[in-house]
Amino acid sequence: MKSPAIVLTTDETMMSRYRGGIFVGFATCIPQGVIPDWIFFHAVAPPVPRKNGRAIFADQGTRMIEAALLESGFGEDEVAVVHPRDLPKMVGENTGIVSVSGHDLLGINPPTSTFADLLRTGPPYNRVMFLELMRNPVLRNVTTVVGGKSAWQVAEEGVMDRLGIDHVHLGEGEVSVPKAFSAILAGEEVPRVIHGEEVPLEKIPVLKGATIHGLAEISRGCNRGCKFCTPGMQKIRHKPIDQIAADVRLNAAGGNSCAILHAEDVLAYGSKKIEPEPEKVAALFTRVAGIEGVKGIGLSHLALATAYHNPALIETIADIIYTLPNQNFIGVQTGIETGSPRIMEMYMKSKCAPSSPGDWPDIVKSSLGLLNDHDIIPACTLIAGLPGEEEEDVILTIEMMEDIRDTRSLVVPLNFVSMDPAALSDKDSFTAEKMTPSHWELLGVCIDHDMRMVRRMNRYIVEGNMVLTAIARLAMRYMVRGAEKYSREMKQGQPPAGWDITARNYLVPEF
Repeated sequence: MKSPAIVLTTDETMMSRYRGGIFVGFATCIPQGVIPDWIFFHAVAPPVPRKNGRAIFADQGTRMIEAALLESGFGEDEVAVVHPRDLPKMVGENTGIVSVSGHDLLGINPPTSTFADLLRTGPPYNRVMFLELMRNPVLRNVTTVVGGKSAWQVAEEGVMDRLGIDHVHLGEGEVSVPKAFSAILAGEEVPRVIHGEEVPLEKIPVLKGATIHGLAEISRGCNRGCKFCTPGMQKIRHKPIDQIAADVRLNAAGGNSCAILHAEDVLAYGSKKIEPEPEKVAALFTRVAGIEGVKGIGLSHLALATAYHNPALIETIADIIYTLPNQNFIGVQTGIETGSPRIMEMYMKSKCAPSSPGDWPDIVKSSLGLLNDHDIIPACTLIAGLPGEEEEDVILTIEMMEDIRDTRSLVVPLNFVSMDPAALSDKDSFTAEKMTPSHWELLGVCIDHDMRMVRRMNRYIVEGNMVLTAIARLAMRYMVRGAEKYSREMKQGQPPAGWDITARNYLVPEF
């Protein structure tokens, strides 16, 4: 079999369907040492199925680059999406480029850095597997290009030299990657750091291969402008419904019975303003729900303020989604970030728009209640240690956590991380060494909240045959009891017993 000219891959943590659902994939951000590696890669992140060396499912970003290359003129035999375990048999004498993509290549973005900093049991899995991939001998005789959301982490020439990276691609790639790859294969000179360009809607291709858990992009960019966030640096664009339907249809035909619609705020689909256009959103969900093979719909992200100001829209999409046969509940990610109006004013003033920052605590409580009323269960993030944060800001966030105590939600507290190309990229990241008693209390309150939620979600988490159900319940009971033990100490403003601030810290990559 002739080897492809271009091989697209990712590290092993991104080439999985994750037992239990796509959001289980966040477990790949945890450090080594929490559980044995063999259990992790069997129970949490087993490899995607493959056929003839090609991955049946892959992450959406990799699939978009594949589609762009195919639409630019490369043949299907010239481009292959490959699991890293299959590189030795797929990279051959005809292969000129191996392209590696990743969401957090060196494990320094949140939530990875927060988990590594607090647990201190080893380096994070995503970093470990990326570095292992870059040491693969098959990369020595090809041109290696690294891209994706976190490519900025390896864009310094010294890092590129040490990791054997020939080129790094920054930014959107549907236009610039085919041009650069064509030039590389033709032997032309290409800059080591390639800068992508903002891709117009008509240049964003339709998927050519199935994505992990049926993820389909509906919008790109965000217009709320949070200063710590990178999607806010991208211009807002919405794909046409026909193109979204084509992506969902391909995924359904490829074995994904659930379609996960991806945007920074799915409720804002079709609108270039803060206010949504409910008719466009309803039309999208109606179209997707009617596609043959779709038995469930998931949401990637929504903005709490959009939900708060548009309760009828929440009811509309919930009514549409719950007509589908495999819909037990609707999960979604969202950002709370803080309970402090002052911090909101400083860094995310538009996050609560059209309301003012002073309304934010009420928006959070009311919108979570609204979502729960329609069986939508959000996983929320908090950010500790934003520049200029004061003790009163942390206390206000703790008080807000008490206000949402009875909601069905998961709340994940993250430490602020300085990331390119966000507006706060020149600020220092927040680490465990800087945590005050109030920060430890906040962490404990969040863990306590989440463990109550895990107990309440037991019937969703442990579905399966009797043996698997019994094992899952035993493991969950062990996890909950251990977490609750630690949370009791942290709620008193102390790190958990045995936690050592002088223990080895794996925040800084070593390679």
